[in-house]
Amino acid sequence: MPLKEPTMYGQHTDRLLMFVAAMAVAASAAGCSGQDASKMPTSPSPSSAAAAPSTPVNSAGATITGTVIGLSAASSFQAQGITLTVTVTGTSSMSTVDGRGRFTLTNVPAGRIDLHFVGNGVDAHLPLDVAERATVVITVRVAGHDAHLEDDHGNQGPGNGQPNTAELEGRITAGSLAGSCAAHNLSFAVGTTKVITNASTVFKDARCEALKANTEVEVKGPRQSDGSILATSVEGDAEEEDEDRNEVELKGTIAAGSVGGSCAANSLSFKIGSTVVKTNASTQFKDAACASLKAGDSVEVKGARQADNSVLATRVEPKK
Repeated sequence: MPLKEPTMYGQHTDRLLMFVAAMAVAASAAGCSGQDASKMPTSPSPSSAAAAPSTPVNSAGATITGTVIGLSAASSFQAQGITLTVTVTGTSSMSTVDGRGRFTLTNVPAGRIDLHFVGNGVDAHLPLDVAERATVVITVRVAGHDAHLEDDHGNQGPGNGQPNTAELEGRITAGSLAGSCAAHNLSFAVGTTKVITNASTVFKDARCEALKANTEVEVKGPRQSDGSILATSVEGDAEEEDEDRNEVELKGTIAAGSVGGSCAANSLSFKIGSTVVKTNASTQFKDAACASLKAGDSVEVKGARQADNSVLATRVEPKK
């Protein structure tokens, strides 16, 4: 059967369907081209990448602050051209000793370490035990191939409940006494270490007033930031003090115009030469009454030397 010619209605329908299809394709293309950029997948930015881990810090490292003695009597390395370095053997911890003989080592590993001193004819080693996160202050005597620990001022780490307490034993350095017992601020040096006292300091086997150059003492107390010791106790030699109490003996004439105080108040005082002699209720007057003493009398005095260089008389005896 011969095919029928398409009708006008059929042609219009086909064209309409083709137009709708074309429009749908165009809308789809337009939608893709106008998509929100923020919703499109992107490559990771450099800032979003994980940061490289930093090198861990040795939080258990200790700090050692030291003073080197022995190379210079004047304790002036710079003046004498002394160059010295200190290294913790096997580590990168190193310090140069400054012009006053001081050095500081940081990040020191805990345990048994070896301090190596090198320079100006020195090549010496010093073994030292160090606790974790400790702050250690030391005084080291160095000469040639020998290094000796003079003073260890506390090797304590945090959290162990131990204060940074130092113990020092030796004789009071001549010329180092300062302050006064009455004001509770007496200070002195033992070796190169300064000792400070206050109203809380306890004096054992020796009165504060009896301390003088070359007195043997044992000091305990916390180490201060400047390396000195604030003494909680100062212990002397009782036998030494007893000897000192009886060793002062003066002979001479009572200086004119020097008599003061009174016998009634047990406070008579006078001078023999430039030395002030004081008496109290315990003073014994031998072969002469206290009230009979006057300027020009020749006397012999025995007693104890005081901090102000006066003599507290235990006995006063006239001499003819």
